[in-house]
Amino acid sequence: MSIYNETIWERFFNRLPETAANEAIRVLKQGGSFKDVDFFTMKEAEAQVGHYRERAKAAILAYKRWKSARAVTSLFGVFRDREGAHLRAHARAMTGLFLDSRRDFADLSALLMKSVSNDRPDHGTSVQGGRHE
Repeated sequence: MSIYNETIWERFFNRLPETAANEAIRVLKQGGSFKDVDFFTMKEAEAQVGHYRERAKAAILAYKRWKSARAVTSLFGVFRDREGAHLRAHARAMTGLFLDSRRDFADLSALLMKSVSNDRPDHGTSVQGGRHE
């Protein structure tokens, strides 16, 4: 069994609609014979190949970076989880200290306000009918 290699002209007809293939072939030839291609067309094709080579290299490099970063991320994920647990415990402890200190401050403020108020001290006496009992 022989391997069939299609020519560039056959590729145009196999991949494009017939009118688009004819137009592409006409533009590529620019007045040359059936087998000739214009020099400027070759330079443009060479530039396109270089452009796609650079894009392919950049895509491969981006994938390799992502893959290695993912491996490192999973490797150090255990440490990040432990760090997160530690930070959560620390945050809970600090929140507890804050709430306790706020409660103590409120109690001290209440005592201070009670000591400087002009209200009569409450000695357990009640006033009924305008007299003390």
